[in-house]
Amino acid sequence: MFRLPKNFPGRHALLLLTVGALLLVALVIDHVFVSFQPIDFIYTAPIIAAAFFLSPLEVLATGLIAMIFELATELEPLAKEALWVAPTVGGFGALTALASLLTRRFIGRISETRESLDSSPLAYAEFHIPGYAITSHNAAFRQLFSDGKVHQTLLDSVPGDFAAPLAELIDRAVATKARVTAKEFPTPGKGGHTSYWNVHLIPAVAGGRKSPGSVSLFALDVTGAVHHSRTRDAALRISSTVMSSLNLQETIQVAMDSLAYIARTNAGGLFLLQEDHWVGAAGWGQYTNDLAHQLRWPCADLPTGVDAVENKQAIAIENAPADPRFKKENLERFNIQSALVIPLVTGNRKIGSAWMIQTDRQKQFTAEQVEFATVIGAQVALAIDNASAYERERAVRKSLGAIESVSEAGLTSLSLNEVLSELVIRTQDALKIDAAMIMLFDESGQCLRSLAVAGSSGAWQPGLKTKPGEGLAGRAFEQGSLLKIDDTAGREDEVCPDEACRDGSCPFSEKNGISSVLAAPLRAGSKVIGILQLGSRQVAFFSGEQSRLIQILADRVSLAMQNSLQHNQTLHELARVALTRDVAAACAGLNNITDIAKNALKAIYRQLNCQAASLFDFDPAQKALVSISFLGHPANVEEKIATIYLDQDTFLARAVRERRIITHETDSSEKASKTEAFILKELGIENTSRAAVPIIYQDEIVGGMAIAFSERQHFSSSDIDTFSSVANQLAVVIHNSHIHRAGAPPPANGKK
Repeated sequence: MFRLPKNFPGRHALLLLTVGALLLVALVIDHVFVSFQPIDFIYTAPIIAAAFFLSPLEVLATGLIAMIFELATELEPLAKEALWVAPTVGGFGALTALASLLTRRFIGRISETRESLDSSPLAYAEFHIPGYAITSHNAAFRQLFSDGKVHQTLLDSVPGDFAAPLAELIDRAVATKARVTAKEFPTPGKGGHTSYWNVHLIPAVAGGRKSPGSVSLFALDVTGAVHHSRTRDAALRISSTVMSSLNLQETIQVAMDSLAYIARTNAGGLFLLQEDHWVGAAGWGQYTNDLAHQLRWPCADLPTGVDAVENKQAIAIENAPADPRFKKENLERFNIQSALVIPLVTGNRKIGSAWMIQTDRQKQFTAEQVEFATVIGAQVALAIDNASAYERERAVRKSLGAIESVSEAGLTSLSLNEVLSELVIRTQDALKIDAAMIMLFDESGQCLRSLAVAGSSGAWQPGLKTKPGEGLAGRAFEQGSLLKIDDTAGREDEVCPDEACRDGSCPFSEKNGISSVLAAPLRAGSKVIGILQLGSRQVAFFSGEQSRLIQILADRVSLAMQNSLQHNQTLHELARVALTRDVAAACAGLNNITDIAKNALKAIYRQLNCQAASLFDFDPAQKALVSISFLGHPANVEEKIATIYLDQDTFLARAVRERRIITHETDSSEKASKTEAFILKELGIENTSRAAVPIIYQDEIVGGMAIAFSERQHFSSSDIDTFSSVANQLAVVIHNSHIHRAGAPPPANGKK
């Protein structure tokens, strides 16, 4: 579009000289060709030139000068008849001056309009139909779409994600031949942020066309208003959450969404302060909730968060890799480029901090963002504090219910196994954890032995053993205090030091997905009698409050167990008394060792509910144990094992040699000798509970007894005492039968 040049002194003088020169040239040519009448119109050339380069007044002056020159030429004798030409030239000059005046005013107005439109905040562009080529646009449109150029098409000028919806709006304007308006139309803004415009598309129909030949776009930037509106909405949403929601996780998630909108970053995490640690509570964007829940750092490891909380002011970090407060491993792990650290403080209560992270580039945060984030952070802190208070109150109610439930478990039965199973199930349900186990101390084996488990996905086997001082349970037992491991990754040997952790049979092994483990001592008075061990798949699951509740539950478990333990002990004592009585009654008045063995073994078999039992007499001459009675064994097997020499490597031979009771627990059948393996196979008792008991009278070996039970069970210290009592009673009877067989009268007092 043609625009009039702006005058300045040097250029104006040059133009005046040029027009003057043209007048002189016209005068000379007119004088030379005076007889040629059409040449007189050469004076129109300087007048037209003046119209382009000079003001209307100067055009008029140029016309007058041209008329004077023409008149001077026409006064010559040969040209007097053409005097009419001079007024014509003067009139042409006047008309040209008037046209110049009107044209300049018109073009000036157009220029002013275009200059105003170009500097206007209102974006303008004109799209030619068809093809949507941009035929005109202003600076605001170039800001709207930085690649917009004249004569390019819409698709060439506008990013594809925004071109399609804009083309759809233009199509609608063309189809309806009416203005189309789109409020808060999103467009690509500076720095990768989306800007918002109110767009108006006006179709132009001219020249009798049935369809528009072009569409004009007018758009006003409303990004600031949209952001203010949405930020206000975010604040209102948080305030509404404070007033209406007491769900902690819901409150935290609303807070993260609002803070993310204010910071406009692509990742973030919210951390709560718990016992001088930053504990991940929620993630946003590239940082998922699962990732956030695994994070736990001492306060000193995040000094920026400490500074923000202490000063109650958000901190903007635009170049995180260059900031010495960030650890290199954290920068690499989370790809932190820029960060806005927002304190969560209400009053003097330090709740935590929110970290809004940009991972793909360095980002600048405005002062307005920092200030508003600080204000919103205080509201978030209040919302979280209220929700946390409600959660704590609800946790107290649940805790009381859990304590009551565990306390009632001790009343469900007097059987120790049933009580332990009920206790561990109720504890697991009350705490909503993934694994729970009760271990009791076995004085005979000097180890902790698992007796009940709940909630574990592992292939748990009863009788898992841990020595005092070994593993988490062993250390808690030895120290008599609650211990925990927040993250078991790479620390399985600290949880369970034996092979159980590696083969997955330990309920708390990493193979079973357990990440956090706690062990609480079980006490009877001042004595530690066992361990309540708990496991969670969530890292750092056991907080300080939960640990205190668990210790209370452990004390209630201990109380519930004591009645069952006393009942169990009473039953064992009664059983031992009954067995001793029956053995004594069975052997009363008998001197024949075979009769004694048969009657005694029947009493033992009946009272102990054995699967198989055998009694052996010791032959000093052969240094062997000779079978005198079998029960529960196939008849054809008795002959094969009728004699067991003491130098053979069998359970019974070793028990007699070493003068101690040997069980399947103290000496596993997996390590049995060939002779022992042969006997077990022949008797069909490879996978049973077994005990080999030496029979000793006044330090003299007189025989041996072997017992097998159908169910795989643990022999308690009471069971071992019962076996020992029966062996002592049999020792006296067998010794007396030896004396009677030798012809000597038995001792009168029957003293052992």
